[in-house]
Amino acid sequence: MAESIEWKITEQTVAQKLTSSDNRWHISKTQNGDTDAEFFLTNCDLLLSPHGTGKDYKQCFESFITNCDDYIRKVTAIRDEARMHMEELLKAAEEIQ
Repeated sequence: MAESIEWKITEQTVAQKLTSSDNRWHISKTQNGDTDAEFFLTNCDLLLSPHGTGKDYKQCFESFITNCDDYIRKVTAIRDEARMHMEELLKAAEEIQ
């Protein structure tokens, strides 16, 4: 009779994905071995959406909120740049007429 096989876990990776019932919120959790879990949060309503990462749900949402603030600043700056460019174009068009 053959000896029984004794297994040992050399490496373990755990992955979990959660989606809200309306499919707008997505969060994934990964953990490799004994390392701290990592979370990644997105909201699909936003193009190039802000995201959150962290070692737990709280950190994940906190970093998501910070990332949203950064995203709002970027969108505002791009909007202001577009406004200035449009004003320059309108002014140039007036001067031509």
